[in-house]
Amino acid sequence: MGVADGVGGWSRVRRNTKGGDSGPSPSALFARRLMHYCSEEVEAASAESSADSSALETLSDIDADELRMELEDTLEDLEDGIDILQIFENAYEKTMQAHVCPDDAHSDPRPTTAPHDSSSSAHIPPAGQSARSPEQAASTHSLSSSSWSSVLSPPPPKTKRLIEGSSTALLAVLEHPTARSRSRPHGLFSPSPRTAPGPAVIRIAHLGDSMGMLIRGDEIVWRTDEMWWNFNTPVQLGPASPTRPRDAQVCTLPVQADDILILASDGLSDNLWDEDVLDEVVRARRPFLAAASASATPAQQTGVRGQLGRQALAAMLSEALCSRARRVAEMRRSPHRKEGESDGEDEEIPFARRAREHGKAFRGGKPDDISVLVAVVSPVQTP
Repeated sequence: MGVADGVGGWSRVRRNTKGGDSGPSPSALFARRLMHYCSEEVEAASAESSADSSALETLSDIDADELRMELEDTLEDLEDGIDILQIFENAYEKTMQAHVCPDDAHSDPRPTTAPHDSSSSAHIPPAGQSARSPEQAASTHSLSSSSWSSVLSPPPPKTKRLIEGSSTALLAVLEHPTARSRSRPHGLFSPSPRTAPGPAVIRIAHLGDSMGMLIRGDEIVWRTDEMWWNFNTPVQLGPASPTRPRDAQVCTLPVQADDILILASDGLSDNLWDEDVLDEVVRARRPFLAAASASATPAQQTGVRGQLGRQALAAMLSEALCSRARRVAEMRRSPHRKEGESDGEDEEIPFARRAREHGKAFRGGKPDDISVLVAVVSPVQTP
């Protein structure tokens, strides 16, 4: 799962461009494409990992000497798991290639009618003239076919690189790596015994000011650190940005069943404190925990029961966080507060505090796009 938040500053540039208000903004297009290709790369990496695991069971004795080194490399790759930074880099490259717009300066108008075939009236020669030779007829027919093909299969429109648009990005992938012994196998079909599977992990790649948070029970066990160039200017990816995916913060987090992972755009973290987010998590979990305790054995009374229960909790929590952040974002400062009078601590939002620390005045909520993804970690269902 992932969140890409298009940087809104480009909209001001677009409004000053003739015809710039139609269609999605360049930042929105860049963000959508980036997440699309991230999803595509994750699916490809997962499929490749599964194929490598299956291949280990199908090797024959004939291949033993030739494939020993390849086997060791494959085992190491499986141990390392998914390379989330490589996924991020591949998705970025594809996004940059797809981030184009029509080049109006080189667009050729397409014919609206079929091309005129000048030979259609030449099959019957005028009186006193001889008919054309077969070679001439073949040449004319070939010319006619070429004209028709340009209509039926027109060349692709000319495009040019789109310079505008940029986005932050936060990507998370859940993985169940398998621990293996690193000792060298004695033979291709007598490898070192496989150890018990290691703990599930979430691999994170983060660039910008979107928020990631992992909650276990009633505690926040991990949170992203925002990356900014300047006040209200996050580190971002885009054609005009010097930042590359390799600059992202990358980490691996061991997870347990019923851990809650939250990924959100800065519209949430600018308006809600971490304590507010945790408060919503505890409130949303309470009815699910009560229902689980009433119908479970003592050993099962510590978490949310069932796949449907976890899905319902994730959906309700996402909606609750969005609603609370939206209410705060739409707050207006009190008309009775005098100019220069500071807000109380209870009313100040995270964005307002950062503004104050940079010598800027800001009151009320911060209107912004708010996107929230919530996932509840579920145990693997064994057959």
